[in-house]
Amino acid sequence: MLASFFLLDCDRLELQELQLTQPNAWWQGLEDAHAGLVLLHGYGDRKLGQHKGISALAAGGQVLWEKPDLAFYGLGECGLYAHEVAQPGSDFRLLHLPAGEEARHRVSQVKAAEEVAQFNRARFSECVYPVLYLEGEPYFEEVRRFLAHTLAVTPVSAIEYAETEAYILISYYVRTKNEKLENLLVVFELEGNFCFSESLASELSGIGSDTFFIFRGDLYFIQQKEILQIHSLQF
Repeated sequence: MLASFFLLDCDRLELQELQLTQPNAWWQGLEDAHAGLVLLHGYGDRKLGQHKGISALAAGGQVLWEKPDLAFYGLGECGLYAHEVAQPGSDFRLLHLPAGEEARHRVSQVKAAEEVAQFNRARFSECVYPVLYLEGEPYFEEVRRFLAHTLAVTPVSAIEYAETEAYILISYYVRTKNEKLENLLVVFELEGNFCFSESLASELSGIGSDTFFIFRGDLYFIQQKEILQIHSLQF
């Protein structure tokens, strides 16, 4: 299976395919995107899914730098943390962006983890991701009762729940007549008033996670596995 990568301009809502020049694109995956760079990885042990190599690409697809013997760990305020593939969990290095030159080496894993976690908190402050509750858990039952009361539906298997300053967003599953699952997304005002509902996928044999997210006040989700929808949460 050939891998394809796309860039979404969140301001203009334009989708652009990343034109890769490397062969064997099916052995590549996305690590992250930051500071105008798309960071891809290759694979060492393909059976185990071990990541190997880091490629930094510009938006047009041109390769700016590569580190074939390093594995991506995470992004910090000062750059990218990586470690040698042969020595996972040790000898972390800090690479400056966008050129990829080594700024520090022999960084401890504890230090690298702290830097990545701190940077992620600031970096993703404008993102809201749902929390997954499985059937039988207390919060699942609480949200299920709310949906049964407001929409007269009977959610099963799992519920994803998120809140903003003004809205409640819930992704849930219902059983269909042929014993498959349908995944639906519903938005309420904090007071419980219904705003919006959409079917995300049907004829499912199992549940998923992260079926939606909120970025800069807009709601993002994939519908029927092939349609990207973006809604402003200003009803």
